[in-house]
Amino acid sequence: MKIKFLVSAAALALVSACATTDGPTGDVQFDQFELVAANLDFSTYEQVYLAPVTASDDLKGMIDYRPKGPSDTKRPISEKDLATKLEDLSEDLTRELDDEVTLVDAPGAGILTIAVVLDKLESNRPTMADMSAEPGLSMQSVFSGRAAVEITFSEDGTILATAEDGYSPSLNETLPPATVWSTADRYFSRLARKMADLFD
Repeated sequence: MKIKFLVSAAALALVSACATTDGPTGDVQFDQFELVAANLDFSTYEQVYLAPVTASDDLKGMIDYRPKGPSDTKRPISEKDLATKLEDLSEDLTRELDDEVTLVDAPGAGILTIAVVLDKLESNRPTMADMSAEPGLSMQSVFSGRAAVEITFSEDGTILATAEDGYSPSLNETLPPATVWSTADRYFSRLARKMADLFD
């Protein structure tokens, strides 16, 4: 089923005010979705440029982060782990999108550019970065984990829509037993399918 954004006169007023919703339509839902273009039909795009997946400045700030005290719950990440998970997300997106559209090497007119920024990333098991920051931490510790992204859809430099999406399950949802990146890997796969469904 093709996803279409056919905007009525009443809806155009909402679009002009940059209304924020929970997603495009149908089975494809984002936590936040802001339609910038007057009308947007993902199904009209046969070519997509997937920009290199990047990390937000906030997430980069967690590289080798050292908590400032017992009440500081921020968790560090190593540069290597971050690079690996960025590559994993890129591979998932590429695989799923490649089944629906033609992926091209550069943006341009008539080409939908998708830019994904990884904004939050926490593991389910202690990493070497965690152990360096908290040497007494047990390797058997389990965390709920989390992952979140910011997405920009554009064509030839013109922003069409933006979205924010993430996954922060409860600890019970990660058991039994979680691997190091269970939450992130589950979310990356889910997000990739969701992106591909835009073009069904």
